[in-house]
Amino acid sequence: MQFESWEPVYLEILEDFGISLARDEEAAELLQDLLCGRGLGVSVARAKICGRVTIVCGNAPGLERELEGLQVKDAAFVAADGATGVLLKKGIVPEIVVTDLDGPFWAILEADQRGSIVVVHAHGDNLGALKRCVPQLRNIIGTVQCRPPDGLYNFGGFTDGDRCVFLARELGAAFIRLVGFDFEDASVTPRKKKKLAWAKKLIDLALS
Repeated sequence: MQFESWEPVYLEILEDFGISLARDEEAAELLQDLLCGRGLGVSVARAKICGRVTIVCGNAPGLERELEGLQVKDAAFVAADGATGVLLKKGIVPEIVVTDLDGPFWAILEADQRGSIVVVHAHGDNLGALKRCVPQLRNIIGTVQCRPPDGLYNFGGFTDGDRCVFLARELGAAFIRLVGFDFEDASVTPRKKKKLAWAKKLIDLALS
């Protein structure tokens, strides 16, 4: 998705959540500095996804059960942050992990060491996590939700789950299947509930 197409949606999200554009831009500059030119190109990720059935894994409580019933051969897996640990415990190393670094970092680090590409997302609320975690990762692509500076990308999306879907589409997935998503989870906080509503809206947009 071109930023010009994403920007109106992004501005609506900023207003809805009271997010600071300046802080998002600060995070983008920080990630750019931390990567210092060592970020992978999109072509490396595209080679893992293009033309393949792609399973996008959210971290809803039902993920493990859904994985047990999955009958998809030779599929690529894209994990949203906390779903990574569930996949690893099932013996699945995801092709790509999409994270803003608020999930269990041990799983992200293990996936990175086992060959997953880690798509790290910078925003105004995770500057500390970027400083702690990015230097420890080697197979990394940097993304932002504001206008991307050189070396970083904006494929669209707001939460880890919907960013996975935008990314899979951008990389040429033949078909995208969602597992581990529960947009009606009644146990979450009001803010998380609003994020889930946005995630559903954005996934519908990405798949339209």
